Amino acid sequence: MLIELGGTTVAVESANEVVGEVLAEFYPAARSGAAPVWTVTAIAQASPPGVAVNRFGVGFRPDMATRTLTLWSAREQDLAITTRKCVREVFLDACERAGYTMLHASAIYRDGQVVVFAADKRGGKTTLALRAVLDHGWRWLSNDHLIVFDDGDDLVVTSLPTPIPVKVGTYADLADRLPPPWDGNGVDLAAWRAVPAGRRYVCDQAVYYTFGRLGQPNPVLVPLADRQLTLVFPSYAAPGRPHDVVERAPAGAVAGVLAGHVRTDWIGDQRLHQRHLPFAHRDVAGFARDGAALAGRVGAAAGAVLRFVHRGDPGPLLAGLDRTEADR
Repeated sequence: MLIELGGTTVAVESANEVVGEVLAEFYPAARSGAAPVWTVTAIAQASPPGVAVNRFGVGFRPDMATRTLTLWSAREQDLAITTRKCVREVFLDACERAGYTMLHASAIYRDGQVVVFAADKRGGKTTLALRAVLDHGWRWLSNDHLIVFDDGDDLVVTSLPTPIPVKVGTYADLADRLPPPWDGNGVDLAAWRAVPAGRRYVCDQAVYYTFGRLGQPNPVLVPLADRQLTLVFPSYAAPGRPHDVVERAPAGAVAGVLAGHVRTDWIGDQRLHQRHLPFAHRDVAGFARDGAALAGRVGAAAGAVLRFVHRGDPGPLLAGLDRTEADR
């Protein structure tokens, strides 16, 4: 199986059906005919003695000379998930060599426009992006892990390939319009629909989708050159307070606020990103420093920087962008 992620091709060899199913759910098959830069072999049997083991009990042995990685586990699901993450590591190495940063942000795009939603947890990033896709015909670029790098010509944005958590509040509202989740995570939809909306919306329990299941190619590389970039800092309206409020953010504070959304946790927390391949990478301080510089460039590239107080519907925000686009 050949997989292509943003111009990086990886070969995966495995006779295990679960491995094949998980990879097909997350990653597009290669179409360019490019030779793979790494080969990952996933074997559904116990690891041989002396092999390094990750926290899920999956054995791994990389060989930099041949650019091959062998994985072992008798537990098929753990083997499949680790294989998926190792393919992603190869993609991230290409991003690292380009000096990328990762922002706590979701993004949508269409011809000529990119909208970035930057916020901490409970800002509504996933809900706004999902409804932009369902209700307004936008395409989903990234969920919660927006990658930014300079390709030598201009800034490029793309996505960390990862599951999309749709929390039960949003899922209960939209489930009838969605395909079945990739991972239902034990959520009883009927039971949650009987829970008062106010309680649903503050619960972190979620089902998990993939971009492919929602009809969205991922990852895609989107250059910001010649596109109208809108940077949005969203927040949910408090009960009884006005919502659908769009206002311009103070221009002088944008770089600092966006730098605060650089995901240094991705570099420093091995639970989020356990490394199986011995690639060179920056430390947390270096990643934060470079991320702040790239965040400043993203802020400077934005044609508009907005604050959006909402209740999950991006319509009022996107309508304003449509009017702006029509006036250009």
